Amino acid sequence: MMLSCEFDDTVAAYEDKLVVFCNLSANLPLGANGDTCYISLSSSIDDEADVDELYIENAKVTITRVSTNKVYPVVPVPNRKGRYLTADTLIFQPGETYILNAVYGTFSINAETTIPSGMDFFSPDNQTQKCEGEEQFVPTVNTENFELQWINYMENPDTLNQLIDFSTISTAFYNHGSCYTESFASFPLFMLDFEAGNYATIKVTTVALEAYTRGLEPFEDLNGDYLYNEDSESFADFNRNGIHDSTFVNLIYDTSLVYKIWKEDYLRDENGDPYRVNPFTWQVSTPPVPLSWLFFNYYGLTLVILEATDDAYYNYYSGDPAGQNQYLLPESNIVDGYGLFSSTNAKAFLVNIASGI
Repeated sequence: MMLSCEFDDTVAAYEDKLVVFCNLSANLPLGANGDTCYISLSSSIDDEADVDELYIENAKVTITRVSTNKVYPVVPVPNRKGRYLTADTLIFQPGETYILNAVYGTFSINAETTIPSGMDFFSPDNQTQKCEGEEQFVPTVNTENFELQWINYMENPDTLNQLIDFSTISTAFYNHGSCYTESFASFPLFMLDFEAGNYATIKVTTVALEAYTRGLEPFEDLNGDYLYNEDSESFADFNRNGIHDSTFVNLIYDTSLVYKIWKEDYLRDENGDPYRVNPFTWQVSTPPVPLSWLFFNYYGLTLVILEATDDAYYNYYSGDPAGQNQYLLPESNIVDGYGLFSSTNAKAFLVNIASGI
């Protein structure tokens, strides 16, 4: 006699719904960081729908501040189908609860988020970590040199440079090989610490502000004359064209096997110039956070942003954080729809990333 077990393998029926992704940043207007509310129709995995055609340009969208019951319109962005923004004068307040409503045809959704009340971190002194078998001190950096409102001037470098006190910016050295570029546990450039009990998930974003600086490919300057001698000196052929020419010189260029395993192949533009994703984002939950080689793709002036996230963000990304299972729906807070209405509270600082040993 053979025994068997029965499994309840019921497949959930797919339903067309609205898809909304919208994040509110404390002390900033919607869109200050270049992001918007995205609203579209959903599509079955089996459909071969054009993603751009799913975006909706005439939904009726509002955001309500619960404490005052004041309703704010969220209007379409001209020439950007499916993107919506509130007025620049609307600054979202920490600790406040906001409700999002969106209506399109027969579809209607709502969602709620409470903006985290604060975000604070620092670069700790006297932190140590082993490197090549020896306990060494991890460098500290200044984390008090950037006002979050300056993000509004990211597209205007001249104005931003007038606001920044460059004397307050620390330099962190990106070292190569050995214990520095091997794994997640590699010796960090610096560390950041925060009170673990105050936050569920912290989103860490590094923005290389000088990523697209161009110059001649670096070379081995054997005679110290700062001139490339093609007969006796070799150069790093970033764009693989056999010519010592211009490229993105601040790119951290490493062709070693270990580097390729962890960061995969470089992306390349139409000229063959290599580049990496910028900004780069990671999520952490346990302090202190070692800012190792994995967080940085470029040398030069870098903006580091840490964002405390709300419960909705944490719940959405906790089930399948890598997004590897397309059949597993995240825990969305969108009622009668898909997506995420979340909020964050950020603190940022500037650091200069320089080439080390």
